[in-house]
Amino acid sequence: MTAASIIWPNWLPRVLLLRRACPCCNSRQFKQGELRPLDGLYAMFFLHPIRCMFCWRRYYWFALRYEI
Repeated sequence: MTAASIIWPNWLPRVLLLRRACPCCNSRQFKQGELRPLDGLYAMFFLHPIRCMFCWRRYYWFALRYEI
């Protein structure tokens, strides 16, 4: 089963856990994602928004401190 074959609900945040690479384009270049209303709640669980610089998909990264 690949990442492309998994249907992910839109209301759940997409989290990059093991590999810090975009599952869609395999890019390793990310930038800070724009903040959305629920990002404050996710920050309590150490999830920070990032965006792939090539395909522009938005993910969350688990980090104790914010660094890209």
